Amino acid sequence: MDKSGDPGLFGRWFRGLSLRAWLIVGFMMALLPVAALSAFWYLDYRDQLREPFRQVLHTQHKVSLALERIQGNLWDIATDVNDFAQTGDESYRDRFEAAERDIAVHLRDLEMITETYPSFDPVLEGVRQQWTLLLQAASDVAPLPGGADQPLMRFESVIGETGKRVESIAESMRLLNEESHRQALETMERLDRFAAIAGVLALVFSGIGIFIIDQALIRSTDKLVEGAMLVAGGTRNREIEVQVPPELASVAQAFNTMLKQINQQENALSAAARADGLTGLYNRREFDRALDEAIAVSKESGEPFSLLMIDVDHFKQFNDTHGHLAGDDALRQVADTIELSARENDRAYRYGGEEFAMILPGLRTYEATAIAERLCNTIAAHTLILPDGQKQSLTVSIGISVFSPRVSPPNIIELADRALYAAKMEGRNQVKVTG
Repeated sequence: MDKSGDPGLFGRWFRGLSLRAWLIVGFMMALLPVAALSAFWYLDYRDQLREPFRQVLHTQHKVSLALERIQGNLWDIATDVNDFAQTGDESYRDRFEAAERDIAVHLRDLEMITETYPSFDPVLEGVRQQWTLLLQAASDVAPLPGGADQPLMRFESVIGETGKRVESIAESMRLLNEESHRQALETMERLDRFAAIAGVLALVFSGIGIFIIDQALIRSTDKLVEGAMLVAGGTRNREIEVQVPPELASVAQAFNTMLKQINQQENALSAAARADGLTGLYNRREFDRALDEAIAVSKESGEPFSLLMIDVDHFKQFNDTHGHLAGDDALRQVADTIELSARENDRAYRYGGEEFAMILPGLRTYEATAIAERLCNTIAAHTLILPDGQKQSLTVSIGISVFSPRVSPPNIIELADRALYAAKMEGRNQVKVTG
């Protein structure tokens, strides 16, 4: 679903399915895991069965080639050493050294070919040790024309044992082939187990499909009943979320629409009960509630707050001169100025008649005084346009008190009133602080 709330073509199709269609979808969901698992088992069987054989055959081919060359070189070495012992010809020793180098190369090749098969490590280690013994025995052979000596006999014995160790590599290869066959059989057994599991899962998912269909009806119905009970209990901020089936989704939508209308009406009534009908500011009842709340918050947090009591100077005289309609309009303009001067967390109230109040959270005396003086100057500089077109200006007097733990809740208003009285007595259009 995109940010605009449009579910898209698929979403609209999905939500538009009937109960019968949901039944079909449920059984299709039950068959889907069977098809998916069957494909998985086939691919797993193919890969697991073929890959070991392919790797073993490839390794066997390389090992066989290396063994053939090593065995050929061993035969050459045996011949060359014997000829050297009988004749003393150094050319045979040179041929022996060439064969020695070839065997060393082939042994390294075998190590690389079988590095992925740990079972070959002890076999190759035995061949390397026997090869070392062979080299030592060959170095001890000296030319003795006319007969054999002890070193030559020892060399012949060692090279025979070396041939047997080399043949043991081929035996290890045979064992590896047997192991690959065993793994293939295990793969077949796993396939059988998978088939059994697939049958069980098919039954399970069939049950899940039926359960989903059942829940699409029962849970949606339960949500409708729960929503109705919550509304009856006074909860107005919780919508019913029912998307399927469409028959119940339309009922939920109608219910939510009704709930929104009720919320709008209640919010309008609540706002009207909290607002002053003339100025639009919060009324006296809301002021009393907000003041109690500010006192409680201040006691808990330890943060102070300031209270401003604002009175329009000479307002009775203004009313007598310009009439009550002009007076009401003047009060509205003063209220607008007060509201515009408030910070985000500040609240302005019409306390009664031409008197207003402001609650300033978190402000101490000097901070509240700065705001009050700025407000006093702004109102004095503002030119009122009366309904008859006349221009007039008004001033206000402001009294400030700051709440602290030693000030009881009733006294904070009294202290602000005292400061307001002092401001009026000392000439009006000014700010006074007490408490």
